[in-house]
Amino acid sequence: MTRAKVLIYILVFFAVSLKGFSQVDTVTFRFIPAAASFEVKCQAQKIVSDDTTDFVISDTADFVFDWSGDQIPNSNGFPVTSYNFDSPGTYSFSLEVTEKTSSDNYIETKTFEIHDVLKIPNVFTPNNDGVNDLFIVRSNGIVPLEISIYSRTGTLVFKSKAPIIVWDGRNTSGSIVSPGVYYYVLTSEDPAVEAQNGFVHIYSDSKKYD
Repeated sequence: MTRAKVLIYILVFFAVSLKGFSQVDTVTFRFIPAAASFEVKCQAQKIVSDDTTDFVISDTADFVFDWSGDQIPNSNGFPVTSYNFDSPGTYSFSLEVTEKTSSDNYIETKTFEIHDVLKIPNVFTPNNDGVNDLFIVRSNGIVPLEISIYSRTGTLVFKSKAPIIVWDGRNTSGSIVSPGVYYYVLTSEDPAVEAQNGFVHIYSDSKKYD
């Protein structure tokens, strides 16, 4: 009887252990917005009985991750990676996941459109105190941008064309403009980036917008 109990225990333990293996039905991946233009991050995902969850670092004990596509990934062998591109466009991304215990392969390929991401501040304080003194429009730093900034009366106070726009708050005469609300029009030579317009608030004291 004791041997029978031991045998049953071993069988139950073996069955539970098999259930504990990270078996999956298929895999996919999602795109994560990145901080830099022309960069994209990819997160591997597992699908089990139609339930989709992210792979985590510990899953590398059971699976091998191989990323590829139109660009070499910045890192490989992990469930998360990133790609950097030199220009906008529609690119292909592939993920191959191999399960170590069974040698089963799962492959997923997707396309994703990469375009420039403009980051335009809506407030700054050009008072030379070292805190938020500059109005900087950040982008990929490759495609030229052009901006015109106007006062509330419609007077042009600043105009520039460069891959990254930097304004120190001075007007065309070289004087610091008065605190207030200013209107900007921003365009890009990248046809995929739409023209933008909006307002920027200029304060004399950095603490006013904390």
